[in-house]
Amino acid sequence: MVIGKSISLFLIDGTANGVVACELLNWTGKGYKIPRSRLKDISERKDLRKAGVYFLIGRDENDEESVYIGEAEEVYKRILQHQEKDFWSEAIAFISKDENLNKAHIKYLEYTLHKQAVEAGRYVVMNSNIPNCPAISEADQAVMTEFSHNLTLLMGTLGYKVLEKLALQTITKQEKYYIKAARGAESSAILTSEGIVVLKGSKIASTEVASMPVGFINKRNSVMKSGVVKDWKFVKDYLFSSPSTAAAVVMGRSANGLIEWKRKDGSTLKDNQATDKKR
Repeated sequence: MVIGKSISLFLIDGTANGVVACELLNWTGKGYKIPRSRLKDISERKDLRKAGVYFLIGRDENDEESVYIGEAEEVYKRILQHQEKDFWSEAIAFISKDENLNKAHIKYLEYTLHKQAVEAGRYVVMNSNIPNCPAISEADQAVMTEFSHNLTLLMGTLGYKVLEKLALQTITKQEKYYIKAARGAESSAILTSEGIVVLKGSKIASTEVASMPVGFINKRNSVMKSGVVKDWKFVKDYLFSSPSTAAAVVMGRSANGLIEWKRKDGSTLKDNQATDKKR
């Protein structure tokens, strides 16, 4: 049975784009979303002087969503020290309200969260070193596992699904959509609540037409530079927010994704749009 969760968001300066504190009912953890430009405004907040873990969120030189994951015995002080990194625009920090996080705990959380982010594959992980897993008791591992689960929920609530794998439910062949087109394009995809996911093994066109819009060319180049596509083939599942962008990247030309993506029976995404929304 699915159990609901009660989450509170407090806009500290009264604006949606400012500093946000988030809490989960009956959980000892607490999170903060901090725009880089507002770091000085929270210098007096004592709870951010505690031990915890943090995420630096932004975009890399290829305009791909990127994250750096770290831990510190004084979270705010450590985030300030990262201002030499220019890729990030927001920091997300998590501490414990009851001060029960020690150095071993936050090192274990850093290790776990880094591993989750890499496995999720949604963001480019900017850490140059892989965190080590510290030796902690079985009981502490259980407590930190629960802490990381709640942290993951709050990260998603704040709009950052760094730690969540794509929800690719078990589907039938009829529920997949396909494109087979010129210059080697042959891809399959499925719809999710977040957009359309082009599946691992899909092939894209080896060239682009001269009339392809610059925006689609840039997205196609970005996907290839990120390593998602190698030798014209997707090496992992990849989420696109727009069916047309996905189709354009695959086909190497401007495309209407609602028409180009088709099921085995020949029906288009547009034909099935109403029924797919009910799933």
